[in-house]
Amino acid sequence: MDDVYYPGKELSLDEAMVFVARSVDFSDSTSKGKRHKYGIKLYTLCEPGGLILRFLVYSGSLSDLGGKGHATKVVLLHLMRGKLNHGHSLYMDNFYNSFPLAYQLLRKKTYCTGTLRADRKYLPDEVKSAKVKKGETIARSAEQVTVAKWKDKRVVTYITTEFENNMVESRNRHGVARVKPLPIVKYNTFMKGVDRADQMLAYYPCERKTLRWYKKIFVHIMQMALVNALKLYNLSNPQETMNLYDFRLAVIESLVPEKELQAPERPRRSNEKALHVVSSLIEGKDNRNRQKRKRLQSLPQ
Repeated sequence: MDDVYYPGKELSLDEAMVFVARSVDFSDSTSKGKRHKYGIKLYTLCEPGGLILRFLVYSGSLSDLGGKGHATKVVLLHLMRGKLNHGHSLYMDNFYNSFPLAYQLLRKKTYCTGTLRADRKYLPDEVKSAKVKKGETIARSAEQVTVAKWKDKRVVTYITTEFENNMVESRNRHGVARVKPLPIVKYNTFMKGVDRADQMLAYYPCERKTLRWYKKIFVHIMQMALVNALKLYNLSNPQETMNLYDFRLAVIESLVPEKELQAPERPRRSNEKALHVVSSLIEGKDNRNRQKRKRLQSLPQ
């Protein structure tokens, strides 16, 4: 993907799961809200439309990216490698976001916005202890990093380095207008890349329970490449877009030869018997008034 495509400004980072029937050494991970809550975790960087730019297989706490500061290492050292200092807007959930990470990304000319866990370090006490009512919000800023809290059906803590904490009107898919903080509106708009990629992969699943876990990873990577190829094809051919079903058939037809090759005949061994073939019936009936039949004969081919 680095060789053939460079993404737009908005990027989203989230986890994807590859289901395995039996856990392996590094797959004891869970993700709430995913289609498969248990399995092998993939940290995935996407565009909001679902185009997968880069992914990382979680291989346990003993890997180079494990241990203290795991989320920061995943974001800075791997997934955003080569895309820092370009003015991107990165949207992440509360598993990754923290004040130190937002500060480091801002120093590298990269904005971040997303939900935030209330027990993270270096959060302002005014925000942590504030008792907000429904529709109210409170925010504090330091080092160009804004931490805020807003209550809708429940309390949501969030962080942003790009947007002011202004209340704006937004409409849901049913056309109902509601007033929300601007960072929340942007987060809901651009934080759908991984979910959309998972949706496309779920239409024609190829993983089977009988496959070994490493084979499932291989098949999943091939499926991701196929979905990416479809999205890149539609981007480069806006007048002749294809859906996933037709695109898969076109790829299959281009890979399978037009005429099936015949297998070469195996030479018969000298001591091998000839194949049996049916001979003609004998005219007449036996003494039990049954049709006479010849037994199978070994005829030369």
